[in-house]
Amino acid sequence: MTALTNRRDVLRSLLAASVAGVLPPSRLYGSSTEATRGPQHDFAPMRQRILNEVASGKATGVAVAVVHQGRIVWEEGFGFADREHSIPATARTPFCLASLTKPFTTTLLMTLVAEGKIALDAPGNRYLAGSGIEGPNGNPQGATVRLLGAHASGLPGMFSAYFQGGPAPPPDAATVLQEFGRLAYAPGSVYEYSNIGFSALGAIASNVTGTDFGALMKQRVLQPLGLNDSFFSTEIARLPARAIGYDDAARPIPYYTTSTPPSGELYASAHDLALFAMWNMKSHITHRTAILEPKWIDELHQPVYVGPSGVATTFGWFTGKLKSGLPYVFKVGGQPGVATRLYMVPSEDLACLVLMNRSDGTELAAGICDQILQSYIPAWTSPQDVGPPSKPFVATGEWMGTWKGLLRNGGAEQPVSLHLHSGTAATLALGKAPPAEILEMQSQGPALTGMSTGLIASNEAAAFGVRKLAVKLIPQEGKLAGRVLAQGIKPGLVAAILPYVLTLDKVRD
Repeated sequence: MTALTNRRDVLRSLLAASVAGVLPPSRLYGSSTEATRGPQHDFAPMRQRILNEVASGKATGVAVAVVHQGRIVWEEGFGFADREHSIPATARTPFCLASLTKPFTTTLLMTLVAEGKIALDAPGNRYLAGSGIEGPNGNPQGATVRLLGAHASGLPGMFSAYFQGGPAPPPDAATVLQEFGRLAYAPGSVYEYSNIGFSALGAIASNVTGTDFGALMKQRVLQPLGLNDSFFSTEIARLPARAIGYDDAARPIPYYTTSTPPSGELYASAHDLALFAMWNMKSHITHRTAILEPKWIDELHQPVYVGPSGVATTFGWFTGKLKSGLPYVFKVGGQPGVATRLYMVPSEDLACLVLMNRSDGTELAAGICDQILQSYIPAWTSPQDVGPPSKPFVATGEWMGTWKGLLRNGGAEQPVSLHLHSGTAATLALGKAPPAEILEMQSQGPALTGMSTGLIASNEAAAFGVRKLAVKLIPQEGKLAGRVLAQGIKPGLVAAILPYVLTLDKVRD
């Protein structure tokens, strides 16, 4: 029997058993399922939906958990953690959390805040030895610990990933900050999702304790909360137990690490993430798990940067309100081979989470949680983005004309020229290269965004063969300030989104 035939038989038997109802759920799915005490909730339609997605090949591995009234009322795994070896996904399988790592990182930091080792509203640079946060587009002293964890410090976005044993190892935190720790915007002025901010938080935690970040995560968060299936990527011996990642075409992705581990390299099971949700909603706190007083948990969920939709960033989370006024807290994650999400409605003591090991799993993960939460709260709607919506760009007088300045980061200090002809016509020139058209020009609040091309004169950009550029600029003190995200990929490396900071002055006629 071939592996493919075996997998098809496994899927067929699972689907048939679910439809016929001939076996109890615990034997069908190989994981804990609905609790036997208290009111029961019908998750059968959701089970069937997930089984159909796995059987059709639209999903590979899925793990789900639901928390209500202080207990896990459903936790289950579907499909494969490792399809090539027919290893099933269960509620206890560790999945990569991607950006759902971030609330764990800020929880770790908050334990240091509670002990007086760190002040939330102090400059991050106070705790960063050697490589710290720099200008030019804002005062680095304004980039506080809180803002670093709320994507409002002024640091730009970044994601770069490296295959194990590939041609280049990922940089350490000090190198990331030295090469890319420049402010693109004034602290507190702009929302920009920033993994660099979490790299800085990891470095802060290690600097003030003298302990490796992964060890700190285990000592201060995972072990005390009883998250026994969970581990940080530095625990190499536990990696074989993880769910393997798969791309959009269901092809396995070799193991990789990133340049910003505190932003996305935690592995956790659905069971453990459910316990973490219960702890955040203060329904799973015992003497042993009381790593923070309730006031510090509240501080983790306190809004920091409020977007036009009313959704806000917090120290590691996002929060918003339904039309009824009911508040919720959430976090999602996504990167190659990973799609995760966790929604919590604390006033209802209700949470839903989904872990998937597919690059294209975002919509399905969202749909699963939305369907489950709507069965409890009919008025539930998916959270909106914290950032401003995109609209057609209108070139007013303050924008029109020629702008010149420098592009910095990653060893580059490259002349750049921007010419805005109209709301639909603009060019960007790097160094001595000919101008390239800026396409897809949009307004996002005060910012101009668009796409262009060019090769940035830095070793990192050259390593990834980066040529696609995502531009974001805002007027700031008579200048244009912002960044370009250079996006690319090259054999032997996973992917790169590298930030380069722009400061432009208008050329007067």
